[in-house]
Amino acid sequence: MEIERLTDLKWYRLSLGPGAVLHRSLKEFLEREKLQEAYVVSCVGSCTTVVAVYPTTADIPPQLGKTEFEGLFEINGIGGDVKRRGNEIRVHLHGSLTHKGTNVFGGALQEGTTIFKMADLILAGR
Repeated sequence: MEIERLTDLKWYRLSLGPGAVLHRSLKEFLEREKLQEAYVVSCVGSCTTVVAVYPTTADIPPQLGKTEFEGLFEINGIGGDVKRRGNEIRVHLHGSLTHKGTNVFGGALQEGTTIFKMADLILAGR
C-alpha cells in the first residue's frame, strides 16, 4: 500500500462542449493552469465516441485489447488523473457509460473519446 497526503489542492470546474476530445482537453487544462497533476473527481455528460481498453492477459503489465464505440452515450461517471511525466502529460481515466438508456459498460478510457453535447468535470489540482 502506498499513501500520499495531497496538500495545496486547487479546485476547478471544467465544462467541455460539443466535439471536445476528452484527453486532449485535460492536457490543455493542465498546461493552461500550469499544474503538475490533477485528479478527476467527477464527470457527467455525454459522448459520441468512446475508446476503451481492457486487459486480455493476466500478466503484469497485461496485454490490452481496444474497442471503439460510435453512437450516443451518457457519462455516468469518470475518474482518474492527469500528470506530468518529464515533458509528457499522461491521462489515466476510467469511466462508466450508458448506451440507449439501459446498456451500461465501462473501462479505461483512451484518446479519441469525444464529447457529444457537454461534459462537466470537477478536478483537484496542484
